[in-house]
Amino acid sequence: MMATPTPVTRFRPADAVRQCEASFIDLGFVLLCAGAAALIGRNVTVTAMVAFEAVIVLAVAEGSRGLTPGNMMLGLRTVRAEGMHDAAAGVLPAGMGRILIKYCTLIASLLAVFVGLPIVICSPLFVRNDLNQGWANGLASLASVDIHQPIVISGGTPRQQAAVAAAPSRPATQRTMSRQPSVPPTVALPPNLKPAPAMPPMPAAPVPATSASVVSAPTAPAPHIIIFFEDGSKQPLAIPSTLVLGRKPAPQEQGDAVLAVPDQTGTVSRSHARLEITGDDLWITDLGSTNGTKVISEDGEETRLRARQRFPIHTRSRIFLGDMGFSIIMSTNRRKRS
Repeated sequence: MMATPTPVTRFRPADAVRQCEASFIDLGFVLLCAGAAALIGRNVTVTAMVAFEAVIVLAVAEGSRGLTPGNMMLGLRTVRAEGMHDAAAGVLPAGMGRILIKYCTLIASLLAVFVGLPIVICSPLFVRNDLNQGWANGLASLASVDIHQPIVISGGTPRQQAAVAAAPSRPATQRTMSRQPSVPPTVALPPNLKPAPAMPPMPAAPVPATSASVVSAPTAPAPHIIIFFEDGSKQPLAIPSTLVLGRKPAPQEQGDAVLAVPDQTGTVSRSHARLEITGDDLWITDLGSTNGTKVISEDGEETRLRARQRFPIHTRSRIFLGDMGFSIIMSTNRRKRS
């Protein structure tokens, strides 16, 4: 049996300078909103409220999608730091719990006579770590990645894949040379010596064709996938399988399994969507939910599903049931039948 590596897409950590640029663009967005409110309303209380609402908008967008105005302009995303070191953890958005820690750190830095905020924003420049994390991201266990530098890894264990993704890029010739096997040096014989003649191959002993002599090949581990929810919980699923996702799901067809999702948003219906996992494909169908189902592909393209429409998805896609998001990660290499 031959193993077919499952491709895993990773992203490199964002450059420290671009992280600072994105943070200052976000700060400019807040100041722009506050300045417009000050010019229109000419009221300090209204201006402060508008600035606070702009910060809330940034926090919600970054926590749920990893997006801010600065990230969108520079092609960055905010993700959980553990996904950069362990491919099995998935590349997931920050989540509101970690974003709260990050933004509380930023707001607390304003207490240092407003000088602390620029220092915290510029901290990726002088904090040395493998992910270029600043103080705020470090406290919240977050990282910033560059989506313009994807790396498709097709082999190795999840930890090896993550190590390759985090490593700095090298020239193609250097990577090729490093994979070539070493050849032992040729030893020259003295003129008075001759190489020994090659030994003739030994005939193979006949093996009686009995049922006891037939040894079955080791079976490959059963592939399965893992669903990673936004609150950090996960659930393994076998391939093939079909299940209904929702707040209190009920089977829709014979053979359906059910999986109650951890909904902290109040936007997931009782039986929200049906997930079909076949040999090589994944499909999701919205079951007429109240708040709908949408799929965000790896390149950021968003598709809102029609009710009862079967839609193909990939393991690197991000799926939202209402406002509750999850990702699907393949946990073992798929294998072909010989």
